Amino acid sequence: MQYVEIEDLIRQEQKIQLGSFIGSVDIDEYLSKIKNNADIVTFYSKGKCVGFIAFYCNDEKTKQAFITLVLIEKNHRGMGLSSILMDGVVKIIKKRGFKSCKLEVKKNNMPAIKLYSKHGFKVIDDLDIKHIMDLDIS
Repeated sequence: MQYVEIEDLIRQEQKIQLGSFIGSVDIDEYLSKIKNNADIVTFYSKGKCVGFIAFYCNDEKTKQAFITLVLIEKNHRGMGLSSILMDGVVKIIKKRGFKSCKLEVKKNNMPAIKLYSKHGFKVIDDLDIKHIMDLDIS
């Protein structure tokens, strides 16, 4: 996997969303954290990375995974790629013996909420501008 392709996708989306994609976090720090700590499942089309999911399976005590980022390149959205990636990530998490998976999603991101709900995630906390969702894997 070429991490530079993932970084390019994130930076492109950050520009498309006028800096609101990653939020108030420094993008370089965020990219470094993903590169150094996250597991990443990618989807390639014609030799190019067009989507990925970055997640953490590092909480051995609680056996709780965390999906930090789902991103599909703009021209490849609506093709079911995020569902394919989500299925793969859930299989990995389950195979590693994790019991649940959490994620955060902006309340106005209805396509993402629909995707996560389709895969069994439930809203467990309702914050100002986002939901915390959880998937029971056990």
